[in-house]
Amino acid sequence: MNLSKLITNFLNVLVIKRRIFFINKIFLSFLSLTSKKRGELKASLISSKNLTSEELESLNKELSLTMGTSITFDYKVDEELIGGLKMQIGSLMIDTSIKNKLKKHEQTMLEA
Repeated sequence: MNLSKLITNFLNVLVIKRRIFFINKIFLSFLSLTSKKRGELKASLISSKNLTSEELESLNKELSLTMGTSITFDYKVDEELIGGLKMQIGSLMIDTSIKNKLKKHEQTMLEA
């Protein structure tokens, strides 16, 4: 592999100090820091059905305009949601799923 001297030295230090098993955490932390430095936000998006690329792009544009920064999605499909979306952007959680609404109604009925 054709790695820079800095990367090679860094990997050597990890091996010598017996910390090479941290390489995955180091890499993920590096990606997180570079994304933050560029002003990007990472969002988790879970939908009840498979969304088209046009729908994802439209959602991304709307959220990017609202949040004032670019957003990258970690997208998954969960058919147990019955309908709707669940999204987490940083500490902000948006849950419009039917499963969540039914759970809220159930709690309301049990309390009454």
